[in-house]
Amino acid sequence: MYTERIIHVPAVGKGPELRAALEARNATGNKAAPHALSVHMFAPQPGFVHSIRFENLAAIEAYMAAHLPSPEESRKIDQCLARERAVVLYEELDSTPLKATPKFLIRNRYQPSAGNGPELRNVLAERLQKGIGGAVAGAGLSRQIGSLDGPALAVTMLFASMADMDAHRAANASDRSFQPYLNKVASLCRAPMQQRIQRIIAPFPS
Repeated sequence: MYTERIIHVPAVGKGPELRAALEARNATGNKAAPHALSVHMFAPQPGFVHSIRFENLAAIEAYMAAHLPSPEESRKIDQCLARERAVVLYEELDSTPLKATPKFLIRNRYQPSAGNGPELRNVLAERLQKGIGGAVAGAGLSRQIGSLDGPALAVTMLFASMADMDAHRAANASDRSFQPYLNKVASLCRAPMQQRIQRIIAPFPS
């Protein structure tokens, strides 16, 4: 399974118009290529993230041939942008069952140091399957494909509310295994963890 994420940064004053255009585009998703839409929170600049899931790379090729935005759709989106879209692709490696409809997410991105990619993947996957603390609605581990700044792994945690985020942080603070886990992950990375928090406007269909 692969997820393509298309990041749109709105021009000044164009946020509501861009959101409306992306919601219309999001509604065109189907079972072969389900869509989701979210927006960055607590970020240096606003950004809407349009996500599309694919079973494999061949499905991406087929989608590009048959389901690209119409010229009118593209114009509506383009005229709202502050700059060109950024597009990233992730391969889904592991996940936990979804327990509730997600409304928020935290995504932690890790860059392994040379030779430590497999071990970092194992450490992150083990934590995922043992259980991430607090009221997490679901979680997943993925690997970035075609990264320009080297290999990268990401852990995405889904939440039904921001109160559940609080519960997650509190659970980590009281978990004696959490700090050793952070230390181990840091020892395998070549850069600090990058974190994004997003509000989910439209989740992937269940």
